[in-house]
Amino acid sequence: MPLLLGAIVVTVQFALVYLANEYASAAAREANRVARVTGDVGEGTAKGYQVVDGMGDGLLSSARVDVRTIGDTMVETVVTGRAPQLVPFINVVDVTEVVRGPIERFDPDDGPTP
Repeated sequence: MPLLLGAIVVTVQFALVYLANEYASAAAREANRVARVTGDVGEGTAKGYQVVDGMGDGLLSSARVDVRTIGDTMVETVVTGRAPQLVPFINVVDVTEVVRGPIERFDPDDGPTP
């Protein structure tokens, strides 16, 4: 019986890490999307924190959202945080998600061709 209980607790621990990783992934994707469309890393960072705060308490704590440009054409977003830890000797509670994408640009037409 104790072995079954231990297996259940370990399974729940890995499920919590998986959910925290999905939360970090969603925040990173949304922050990156906003930064790519607006061209403003500050707006992307704010959106990332807004997404993390809107997900509810407890599944991604100590979240940090870093959005930066790579050259003139790319945006990279890194979201890190901690999942809840049920099992003290399993140290898999840190999650990190990285998203990269090109900065959106508008190329106007040169007008109608004759």
